Amino acid sequence: MNSPSIIIRFLFRELLGATLIATFALTLILLYGNAVRSHDQLFQALAVSPRSFFELIGFLVPYSLSYGLPFGFVIAVLFCFGKWSADKEILALRSLGLGIWDWGKPVFVLSALLSLISLYANLQWAPMNRAKFDQKKEEVMWDNIRFVLEREGEVEFNLDEDLNQESAKSLESLASGKLAKVSLSVGEIGASGWNKLRIIIFGENEKLHSIVHARRGIVRKSREGARIVMDLKHVDVENIDLEGDEHSWSSGRFVSFERWKNPLVLDLITQDGSQNLKRMGVSDLYAVSSSRRPGDEQRRGQARVLLQKNFALGLSPFFLSFLLLPLSILKGKGQALSNVSLGIFVAVAYFGIGSLLSGIQGAETLSFIAWWIPNGLCLFFGLIMLTRYEKAYVCNYSK
Repeated sequence: MNSPSIIIRFLFRELLGATLIATFALTLILLYGNAVRSHDQLFQALAVSPRSFFELIGFLVPYSLSYGLPFGFVIAVLFCFGKWSADKEILALRSLGLGIWDWGKPVFVLSALLSLISLYANLQWAPMNRAKFDQKKEEVMWDNIRFVLEREGEVEFNLDEDLNQESAKSLESLASGKLAKVSLSVGEIGASGWNKLRIIIFGENEKLHSIVHARRGIVRKSREGARIVMDLKHVDVENIDLEGDEHSWSSGRFVSFERWKNPLVLDLITQDGSQNLKRMGVSDLYAVSSSRRPGDEQRRGQARVLLQKNFALGLSPFFLSFLLLPLSILKGKGQALSNVSLGIFVAVAYFGIGSLLSGIQGAETLSFIAWWIPNGLCLFFGLIMLTRYEKAYVCNYSK
């Protein structure tokens, strides 16, 4: 085995090790950020079962890794080759007759391997696990509401403006006007239903609107998502007149029913239909993007943009490698912190350009190619810097 081959293998091992360390650190940071966004559900899962808590954390790992992997590669290349350049090790490779395309092979080979992993993570692994996260979160919320009711006897639901139609319709049957909050308490939780239910409905500014008593409620989980559906029996409803004295109980109306005609539906988690595409694997997303059903134009366009974004981010390590290699040689420092800072700057700039261009309103074509533009810029400027660097060395060597 000749010495250049040994050197190239050594460079590859060092670069791979640095990439794994940087990716692990960035993935942990991104995982923490995603966990903070869902901290309520995670704490509830921990209260119900530590196993559920760790399952939810595990479902967040692929999404965090899909960003941590390419950006970890960025930091690793700038850290390793920047330090080697500052320590004159690149100059030593030059003295052995190795050009940048020779000792740069580990960067391009590793970038190609990481791009394959990143493609799978962005197109399939991350969205499918995000869907599993939502499903598990619904299960936790369902289990947790029984746990909270058994422990505290009461649970509150804050009503957002984007209530789904089923929930809004069921609540409007109990109270009219804009609603803000619902408080649910249960006297007994049985295997087949809940007994002695009390539902307090609050209007704007949390003014008391209605009080509902039900001797029994048949409770089930809605198939559409994280909702509880209650069929109420032996119901007494007292409506409070909001125009009068809010403390005057005589101003309200009192009615009784053997059975409430519409099930009462309450959302355990606020549903956001616009995010469903981000929970689809590549085959389902492609099916939506190629759909020809009338009225699906907006959804079809969103699916196409998301497909392009996932492909572009998945291939980002390969395109970034063309810029990172000459940049690390020309701008690398002997201090590790300087190289890491430069890597963070490049990663933030890449993601910032893609986010900025994709967020421009009214530019559908630009949104479609927004995440390919950073890749194109890396390839264009990277090839220019690589060519100039090699030409400058050849000219100096010939002299």
